Amino acid sequence: MAVSIQAGWLNSMQSVQNQSAEQGGADRAAGSKQIFAGSLKMPLDPVAQRRQQAREQAWNLVQNAWNSDKDTDKSVQDRMDHYTKMQQLQEEAKAAAADGNDDKKVLQQLYGVAPDSQEQKDLELLEREMNANNGLGDGDFSEEESQRLSELHSGTLTEYQQRALELHKRVVHFEKEAWDAGSQMRGDLAAIHSIGIERLKHNPMLEAQQAADSVMKAANDDIYGMLIQEGVDHIDEKTEEAEEKAEESVEEKEENEEKLEELKIRRAIQRAVTEGTKEAVEEAKEEAERSDAPDMDVSEVTELVKGNSAAEDVGQSLEEIRNSMNLLEADLKGIKVDQEI
Repeated sequence: MAVSIQAGWLNSMQSVQNQSAEQGGADRAAGSKQIFAGSLKMPLDPVAQRRQQAREQAWNLVQNAWNSDKDTDKSVQDRMDHYTKMQQLQEEAKAAAADGNDDKKVLQQLYGVAPDSQEQKDLELLEREMNANNGLGDGDFSEEESQRLSELHSGTLTEYQQRALELHKRVVHFEKEAWDAGSQMRGDLAAIHSIGIERLKHNPMLEAQQAADSVMKAANDDIYGMLIQEGVDHIDEKTEEAEEKAEESVEEKEENEEKLEELKIRRAIQRAVTEGTKEAVEEAKEEAERSDAPDMDVSEVTELVKGNSAAEDVGQSLEEIRNSMNLLEADLKGIKVDQEI
């Protein structure tokens, strides 16, 4: 080819097409034995999809240029083949015309016509007229020659002249074939030359490869932007997850602290109930005052300490605890159960 191609780049693009074709053939051959993900209409990776689109677009550019270049090469080759054919036809026609002229010379000798005789001169004038009528001569006749042609056409030609004109008619036919073949040969050469000039002005394969490189570069820029955005989205997602975990950790810590406070209060009340001393009751009261737990009914707790010498004081103190603490009634029932045990 007249245009050189970077084979490595073209082969890499061709391999992409071959891999796609092989994958399609493997999927069809597998039949019902396996399920191709594409048949499930699963969403493609945007990055992979963009890269594949760019490869296909770049390949189409190169392939179209390649096909166009091959068409141009074929056109040049067709012209060259036609030129060779016309050249052979021209040579054959010229040889046939030469044979006809030789036959006319033999005929002239057979009839004994002298080259400078009037009979031969009239024949040559008639031959010139036949050439002009078939586009092989200028047809520029003098007045005297035109008048003589009229006399010859109105008169009777000699046998030699008639037979010689029949031979010349064949010569004209072959000379015309040779001239037409030469004209087509000149057209072939002009077309080949024109194609060569255009190829000097433009390099379709190089231009296509440059365009393909631009397509791939644009795709890489897009993919870079997509990856950057994906990274930003991933960071935002991780940040949001971290914030949620931090909030959950704070809530869990607060909940644990509340449970610890409730446990301290329960233990203090249980101690007050079991010991029945003012010191234990005061300690429970202090724990209750530090707590923000909801109100609770301590009537059952008061019942637990009846019979103790300090029961009345303890009951009053527990009532004060009830007004200032934040325990659930279920917790007090648990304390009662523990005390009975």
